Amino acid sequence: MNKKNVREIIDKLTNAEHAYYVLNDPIMSDGEYDKLFNSLKLIEQDHPELLMEDSPTQRVTETPSDAFEPVEHQRRMYSLDNIENSEDLKKWFERLEKITENSIFPVTVEPKIDGLAISLIYQDSLLKRGLTRGDGVVGEDVTHNVKTIRNIPLRLKKEIKGTVEIRGEVYMPVKSFDKLNDQRLKDSLEIEKLKLKDKNKLSDTEKKSLSRIRKEGTSTFINSRNAAAGSLRQKDASITSNRDLRLLAYQLIIYEQENKNNFHSKNNSLMNELGFETNKIDISHSQKDIEKSVELIKESRSKYSYQIDGAVLKVDSLQAQDELGYTSKSPRWAVAFKFPSEEQTTILKDIKLQTGRTGAITPVAVLEPIDVGGAKVSFATLHNPDEINRKDLRINDYVIVRRAGDVIPEVVSSLKDRRDGSQKKWELPKKCPCGEFSIELIDEEKVPRCEGGQSCNLAKKEAIIFFGSKSGLEIDGLGRETVETLLESKLINNVEDIYSLKYEDLIDLPSWEKKKTNNLLNAIKSSTNASPEKLLTALGIRFIGKRTSQLLIQNFNSIDGVLNAKESDIESIHGISISVSKSLEDWKSNKENINLLNQLKNYGFAFKKDIKTSKSYLSGNTFVITGTLDNYSRQDVVDILESYGGTVTTSVSKNTDYLIYGSKPGSKFEKAKTLGVQTLDETNFKELISKYKKSS
Repeated sequence: MNKKNVREIIDKLTNAEHAYYVLNDPIMSDGEYDKLFNSLKLIEQDHPELLMEDSPTQRVTETPSDAFEPVEHQRRMYSLDNIENSEDLKKWFERLEKITENSIFPVTVEPKIDGLAISLIYQDSLLKRGLTRGDGVVGEDVTHNVKTIRNIPLRLKKEIKGTVEIRGEVYMPVKSFDKLNDQRLKDSLEIEKLKLKDKNKLSDTEKKSLSRIRKEGTSTFINSRNAAAGSLRQKDASITSNRDLRLLAYQLIIYEQENKNNFHSKNNSLMNELGFETNKIDISHSQKDIEKSVELIKESRSKYSYQIDGAVLKVDSLQAQDELGYTSKSPRWAVAFKFPSEEQTTILKDIKLQTGRTGAITPVAVLEPIDVGGAKVSFATLHNPDEINRKDLRINDYVIVRRAGDVIPEVVSSLKDRRDGSQKKWELPKKCPCGEFSIELIDEEKVPRCEGGQSCNLAKKEAIIFFGSKSGLEIDGLGRETVETLLESKLINNVEDIYSLKYEDLIDLPSWEKKKTNNLLNAIKSSTNASPEKLLTALGIRFIGKRTSQLLIQNFNSIDGVLNAKESDIESIHGISISVSKSLEDWKSNKENINLLNQLKNYGFAFKKDIKTSKSYLSGNTFVITGTLDNYSRQDVVDILESYGGTVTTSVSKNTDYLIYGSKPGSKFEKAKTLGVQTLDETNFKELISKYKKSS
């Protein structure tokens, strides 16, 4: 046996995977594939030197130590702006025509997958890394799980030297999603039966079943997107491998080599040649053509094997895309045409109250379970009492339910003509569900609150859950069930108690084992390495989410700096609302919160940002880019300028400091000269940036 023989076997298996998962045209039976796969596995065991990176046997491997670590994207991954009708579409065209003198037609139209955005990095045609979108700038390394997805090639089908990035949507087919949820419902019943039995009297089969169910979980997924996201973030790649995940590629980026394709549609065809499944693209040359294509996708919505929630429109010309560039959140050259949410009718059985981490109380509709857009809906937020009154919702009403954005269930309205006298008006209770404090209504707010605030045991529980959640410090294993167990066992009472937990405290808890205990304690210890902005977010202060925390730490350099800052200084930051400064004042006036901060300092949390390089060289300077650049893409220039604190806009005005121009600069160049704006060609731009590189 030699490398050539092994290569032939790998190619046979790879072609079989491609035919089955991408082309939907099998060339090999399952039995034949398994036989060839197992023979390859034996060869690799006997001859480790013949093991190759793109071997199908390497799709499922042990979880590496760097799994889920944050990794910065080579190019930012943006989200799309939404439009909903013909008028929105017309306005989009008008905005584009103001920015570029290039033709914005043709425009491509394709179904918008309700999936999870992913970036795949190939080096010399081999898959090296898979990253989630994250916040667009930094994603999570999920390479070990990405490799389990069978329609993702481990090696490109055409050799390309250097770095290639493929962006796409990971999704779970509707049939596979339904099958997964059905299995979880069965598992939920099974585990309740097994829990009643004596541990020592379980058969080997029952023990294996119990172990599998505990490992995989029993909670059903809200929709296929959540199922895909949850499957891709499994610590055990074998679990991901058992889930039917697929990828549809939508963007190709070639870094070191020149991409000779000048159009997105041609890149789409090239991705097919490289071994990827892509959506069918319609090419439209007018608004009327686009609307016709969108309508056809909408009419065929139920026929797709995966959930879609709209259509994606892209300017086909890559040159025009480069000219149009990006806003702070999205590409200007692409937009999502969102479809109306699917609606169903059901019965409003009851209205319950939920208390959040800040003491805010939200009414929740308890519904007769109904399938809406492929997901079973039993509960829906009602936002606040005013919303209930405005919609005149009554218990036992027939109501129209939809999933907002095809994700979040909401009650649209009641069907008053179907009332039969059994309906009851709902009134806000006087007591919080915690049973200890009253509910208060603050004049300027629509949301009722528990008078106990952070002293409310329900708010306290939600605050701890949030602290350890993905939105907080991402403490693996510290989910809702664990937090509730720890509170009921009186092992914790607040956030800081988490860091006092010991092995002997946990090991005797029901259903807890050595591995689970050690994993949680290790995750808690690792969380102390969190950045100051992440810790600030995890504290759960009202109005201070991820983006606001980043802005605050960026401006004041530390959590202490934020808390000691004047209200006027906080409110002067672009992107920070007045509500933030008031919320900070309220939060730090509570002695318990100050005690929490002191405790977290003692546990080793870093409160000050470690600034390695200054990014403020160009702070206060506004730039406009025009024309075609030879040595940079427009986005490269934007990224460089913003990394040094500069601001990039699309139109020239008296407030513009610099115009960076390439060939065919057009009217913006003339306007800049008229207004006396300093102009920079590529050479001048390089000179400007080079001096800051030396200083960094």
